[in-house]
Amino acid sequence: MAETGANDGNSLSRDIGLFGAVSTVVAGTLGAGLFVTLGTASSTTGPSVILVVVLSGLLAMSIAVNYSWMATIFPAAAGSYAYVSRTFGSRLPGFLVTWSKWLGYMAADAVLALGFGSYLQVFYPGIDPALAGFGLLTVLFLVNLVGTKGYSVSQNAIFAFLMLSILVLVIPGTFNVSAANYRPFFTGGPDGFLAAAVPLFYAYIGIAVAGQMGAEVKDPGRNLPLAMVGGTFVLILLYVWTAVVIYGVAEYTTLANSARPLATAAEAFLGTNATAIVAIGGLLATASSVHAVMAAGIKMPYSWAWDGVFPGAFSSVSDRFGTPHWSLLTLYLVASALTFWSSGLTQVIVIATFSYLVAYFAVSVTTLYAYLSRPDLAARADFDIGVGLVLTGVVAALGSFALLTQAYRGSLRVYVPWLAVGLVVFGGYWYRGRRRDTDVGALLDTLPGVASDDRDLARGTGDD
Repeated sequence: MAETGANDGNSLSRDIGLFGAVSTVVAGTLGAGLFVTLGTASSTTGPSVILVVVLSGLLAMSIAVNYSWMATIFPAAAGSYAYVSRTFGSRLPGFLVTWSKWLGYMAADAVLALGFGSYLQVFYPGIDPALAGFGLLTVLFLVNLVGTKGYSVSQNAIFAFLMLSILVLVIPGTFNVSAANYRPFFTGGPDGFLAAAVPLFYAYIGIAVAGQMGAEVKDPGRNLPLAMVGGTFVLILLYVWTAVVIYGVAEYTTLANSARPLATAAEAFLGTNATAIVAIGGLLATASSVHAVMAAGIKMPYSWAWDGVFPGAFSSVSDRFGTPHWSLLTLYLVASALTFWSSGLTQVIVIATFSYLVAYFAVSVTTLYAYLSRPDLAARADFDIGVGLVLTGVVAALGSFALLTQAYRGSLRVYVPWLAVGLVVFGGYWYRGRRRDTDVGALLDTLPGVASDDRDLARGTGDD
C-alpha cells in the first residue's frame, strides 16, 4: 500500500522567490516571441500581426488567471498534471494532458535553441544554428543539473540586460516609425490573419511555466499569481510596443523572411553597435527561454513517477543537488535530437503550440469545473476574482479550442502516435500498480514535489 509520505525523500526545495518566478515567466518567454516569431508571423497577414498580438495577449491573460487560481490550490510540480488529476480524482486525464505538453516542452526547447543559433550568426555568420543550439542545450543541461538556486540566479542575471537590449530598440524606434510601412495592414485576408494566430500565440507560450515549478516557488499563494498574471501583463506591453515599432521601421516582407527580425528592424535605423546589442539580447532571450522551459519540462515525468504511472527513477532526485536528474537527461537528449531533426522553425513551432494548447484548454475547463462544482477546492484558493473567473475560463477554453482547429495541421502525424505511446505507458504502470494494490487515493491526496509536512506552504513566507 502506498502511504501519503512515501515520496517525501524525493520532494523538491522551495528556492525560487518572487523575482525568480517573474523572470521565469517574462525572460523565459521573450525568446519565443520577440526574437523568433514576432517578425516571421507576418508572412501570412502583414502588419496586422500587431492586432494578432493584442488578441493573443487577451487569451494569454485569461489562461494566466486560470493557472494562477489553480496554482494557489495545488502548488505542486508539473502544475497542469496536479490541477487536472487532483480536481477530477484520476491520474489518467492529468497524464494525457501533460504527456502531450511534455512533447511541447521538448519541441519548444528545440525551437528556441535554433533561434539562439540564428542570432549567433550575427556575430559568426558561418556557424550552424543546429550545432550552436545543441551547445546551448548542453550548457543549460549542466546548469539545471545543479539545482533551482543556480537556475534562479542565472535567470535573474539575464533579465536586466535583456530589458536593456529591448529598450535600445523600442525607445528610439518609436520616433522613427513610418505610417507607410503599415499599409496594407491586412495582406492575407481572414485566413491569413487566423493562420498568424498560431505562431503568434507561441509568443506567449511560457506564461504558465512558473506554475509547472509550483513546488519550488516560495509562498506560492502570493508569488505564483504575481508571476503569471503580472508577468503576462509585462509581456503584452512589450510585445505590442515592439510590434508597433518593428513594423513601423521596416517592411513586413523583410521581417517575414528574417530568422532574427529584431536585429533586422534595428538595421533600418540604428548603427552597428545598437544592432549588435539587440542581437545579444536575442541570444540572451532565447537562452533564458531554453533555460526556463528545460527547468519546467522535467517536472512532468517527475510527477508521473511520483504518482506511480512512470518509471520510478524519474521521481528520484540527486542527493547532492536535489534535482530530478533522469527526467532532465531525457528532456536534454530528446530536445537535442529535435534540434537536428527539424527542417525549420515552423514545423516544430506548430507541434509545440498544439501540445501546449491541449493543456491550456484542459486546465481552463478544469478551472470552470472546480469553481462551479467544487466549492471545497474554491475555498482553498488564495487568488480569487469572483465570477470573473468564469469569464476567463470561458475565454481561455474557447480561444484555446479555436487555435487548436488551426494548430492541428501538420502536428497530428507526430501527436497521435505520441499519444498512443503514452496510453501504453500509462496502462502498463496502472496495471502494475493495481497488482501491487497501490493506494491511488493516498497518492492523489499528495502534491507532487511537496513533502507531506509542507502541504500548507501556499501561505508560507515570501522572502526572496
